[in-house]
Amino acid sequence: MRIFQISDTHVRGDGKLSFQKADTIKLLTKTVEYFQKLEDFKLPEFFVVSGDLSEGGKRDGYEYVKKALDALPRPSYILPGNHDKRDFFLDIFRNEAPVKEDIKPYICYSLEDYPVRIIVVDTSIPETHFGGLSKEVEKWLEARANEDEGKPTLVFTHHPPFDTGMTAMDEGFINSDKFAKLLKRFKKCKLCLGHLHVSMSTVWEGIPCVVAPSIAMQMEVDFRDKDGKDVSKEEKEDNFKGGGDRFYLGNPGYLIHELVNGNQINSYVSTIPAGADYSGPFPFKYYEGEH
Repeated sequence: MRIFQISDTHVRGDGKLSFQKADTIKLLTKTVEYFQKLEDFKLPEFFVVSGDLSEGGKRDGYEYVKKALDALPRPSYILPGNHDKRDFFLDIFRNEAPVKEDIKPYICYSLEDYPVRIIVVDTSIPETHFGGLSKEVEKWLEARANEDEGKPTLVFTHHPPFDTGMTAMDEGFINSDKFAKLLKRFKKCKLCLGHLHVSMSTVWEGIPCVVAPSIAMQMEVDFRDKDGKDVSKEEKEDNFKGGGDRFYLGNPGYLIHELVNGNQINSYVSTIPAGADYSGPFPFKYYEGEH
C-alpha cells in the first residue's frame, strides 16, 4: 500500500501571490498535472493533504483547492492547519474530511479499511499559529487508541508537537505530553506532519516523526535566534523573527509512505519539477493592505 502526502498549498483564490511572492495556484496546478501523468503503478491508494490549504482560510481558495483535488487520479483526504477554518472544511470537503457527528466541529477521523490504519487529528486552534491537543480531541484519540489492534498506523496532524530548532516556528504545542502518551499506546505508529514547509524527520518521545515539504514554498533552514550575534543590522531592521521565518521559491515536494512486508512503513521525500528558480529568502509576512 502507498500513500502520497502533500501539504501547505496556501492557495489564494483571488489570484494574488501568497506573501506577494508565491504563485500558489500555478504551483498546485503543476502538482496536479504531475500526478495526472504518473503511470498507474506509481500512484498511491489515496492522497493526504496535511493542512494550510487556503491562504487566510478564504472560501474562494478552498473552492479552487476542491477543483484541484477532484482532478487528482486518486481520492484525497484532508486536515486543517493554522490558516484554515473548520466551517468551510465541513461545508466544502464532505468526502475529503469524513468527520462523524460526535467529534464535530473538530476535523478528526480514521480510515480503517486498509492494511495501514490512518488517523487524522485536528491540532488547529482558531486565530493562533501554534497547535495543540484539545480535551475533546484527546478523548477522541484515546478511543482510537483503545481500538488499536497492532496494525501499522499513520497519524496525520498539521503542527509538530516537538521543537525544530528553528526558533520562529517553535511556539510550543498545548498538551504535548498528553499527545505523546496517547501515541505511545499504538503498537506501530508514525506521526506525519506539515506546517514547516521543509522536510525533516526525528524521533520524539520514542515516536518516529516525518514532516512533509510544502507545495507552495520551501522554508529556509536557519537555526539562528532573532537576537543572535549572526543576525545582520538589515535583518534586525526588517524585524527578523529568527530561523523559520523566511522561504525560497522552490519546487513543490511531497512524501511517499510505502508499506513494506506488511508491517513496516518507509517514507520518501520526492520533488516535483515545476521550473522553480529558488529565489529568496523572503519573509513570511503580510504587507500593508494585504490579508
